Amino acid sequence: MSIKLYRFMELLAQHSPAMNHQTELDRLSMADPFDPNVQRRIEELLHMQNVQDNMEHALEHMPEVFGHVVMLYINCKVNGHLVKAFVDSGAQMTIMSRTCAERCGIMRLIDKRWSGIAKGVGTQKIIGRIHLAQIEVEKAFLTTAFSVLEDQSMDMLLGLDILKRHQCIIDLHRDTLRIGSANIETKFLSENELPENAKLTESIPMSNMIEHEDRNFAQALARSAADVGDVKSSSQPATTSAATNLEQPSSEYSEQSITQIIKQGFTREQAINELKLFQGDVNKALTSLMTKSLLIPKRKR
Repeated sequence: MSIKLYRFMELLAQHSPAMNHQTELDRLSMADPFDPNVQRRIEELLHMQNVQDNMEHALEHMPEVFGHVVMLYINCKVNGHLVKAFVDSGAQMTIMSRTCAERCGIMRLIDKRWSGIAKGVGTQKIIGRIHLAQIEVEKAFLTTAFSVLEDQSMDMLLGLDILKRHQCIIDLHRDTLRIGSANIETKFLSENELPENAKLTESIPMSNMIEHEDRNFAQALARSAADVGDVKSSSQPATTSAATNLEQPSSEYSEQSITQIIKQGFTREQAINELKLFQGDVNKALTSLMTKSLLIPKRKR
């Protein structure tokens, strides 16, 4: 959980350059107000500020929207074989994958005259249709028809056709599916019971995950630093390096590393101190500084 929180704080810091935006807004307020480029940039900064404020409100008042929703699956049996079925009231028909049909031993019932293409989020090839089959739920047998798909990741999807036929009610308060025609109800599966393809968290080694996330984050930071550098270099007046270097504290770290952090809106002293803390690792130093900036008390609205 701490790894996920750390990653979330990294991403939040990456997309939360509030200090830079305010500084640039103050600077642009002194520029020519009739310059189209200045007006366009102010509009962009105000838009980003509104988006950031909106996200902060969501974090404070509705943090659950940054999590994920567990999909609705139930246990059932087809021809004596256990199947985890996805309940989807947004699907028009009940479908089954070819591999599941083979496992349940009902391929012999497929009518290939009903082959075609299923369209939704993408397209899938329909092999054919099983006109009548039974699903066992909590020792009650429900009749339905299946459209069998060639390349389908989930074993079975219970569509609106079977839900309406058997007067089903999705009760999210009790976390159950009530089946009116059989007068029964069955519990939805918890996250750890879901089939592998339905789980939103990948089961990869922790060390690999951290390495993968760090690499992606480092690339994102590099792109962000380059973008900020381009904007500032095109809008700020040039200063002589000799005058700038007079009061700069010396450091054992490269100027490139220090400059990369300064471009994010931090002081040279902050950059050097943070690089010392992380033994010269620019990415970790940036992450730490950006995360600390989130802890600054919010401005009064």
